Amino acid sequence: MRAHLVAVQTELRTQPYTSAEGFRQYVRELVQTAVHELPEHEPRLVAFPEAFALPLLFWMDTPRAIREARTSLQAALTLLREEWRAALGLGILSPAAFYHLRARKVWPVYEQAFREAAQAAGAYLVAGSIFSPFMDWEPTQQLHALGRRVYNLSLVVSPQGTILGRVPKVNLTPHERGAFLSGGWPGRQILKTRLGPIANLICLDAFYETLIEQADAAGAWLVVQPSANAARWDGPWSADRNQIEGEVWLREGLAKKLQNREHLLYGLNPMLNGQLYDLYFEGRSGVYQPGGPLALADHAVGDAFVRAVVELPEAWALG
Repeated sequence: MRAHLVAVQTELRTQPYTSAEGFRQYVRELVQTAVHELPEHEPRLVAFPEAFALPLLFWMDTPRAIREARTSLQAALTLLREEWRAALGLGILSPAAFYHLRARKVWPVYEQAFREAAQAAGAYLVAGSIFSPFMDWEPTQQLHALGRRVYNLSLVVSPQGTILGRVPKVNLTPHERGAFLSGGWPGRQILKTRLGPIANLICLDAFYETLIEQADAAGAWLVVQPSANAARWDGPWSADRNQIEGEVWLREGLAKKLQNREHLLYGLNPMLNGQLYDLYFEGRSGVYQPGGPLALADHAVGDAFVRAVVELPEAWALG
């Protein structure tokens, strides 16, 4: 059976993130464009970039001063000052209180936007990640945070609009550690779906052999790598200025990690582009097989929909 894989490459714009309805409409339109003209009887999986939903924390229903701050830390502290009574009630004496303060407002919007879009498109969605405590819901407590730590979290949603998993990033960049995030834990990155097991390894996680090995050992046939790379694609590599960032990414990334595996066959890498306060992102989204790309975005900036048709392993088919 064939399946359709789509990496959604997006460039950051303020307007879609300033209201709940604007964000829901933005996600719906992107997903509908991603699956446009795909055969309805064939399964499809659409993946969004890392940090795709992060601007909701800063821009949804907030004053202009927060949107125009020079840095994300300045924006967070400005909001905490404006809502200091609610922030003090959280009992968290660090800027991480910002994420908890915003999670109750933003999380339902983030979750519902992708649930509705998945159901409307009949697609599996790997939602672009957001910085948040683990949020849960039960009748007596309603929506609430599980603990004080904050993670880089990505949702995986079924075509029925059901959340299949909340996946934390394990390995953090210096920027993420400086943003008061905690690393997650291995074990939540592999999800069993009706398409078979898939792995959701957020950006840096997919460069770690141990997590790739775990995904392969669990029988996953696909690695999804939502990414937001804060570097110029054609600029010097952060670890060695004699090498080019994009060349290292393509050489050391999914195409290499998939080689000679027992089960892993394909990789899907959607990438974020554009400016978020003091951070700037570039990257060419792609669909990969062992040894090279099946499809690659033409440019490392701007929007793109990168599609490939792949053959599902014989053991897996929709029931």
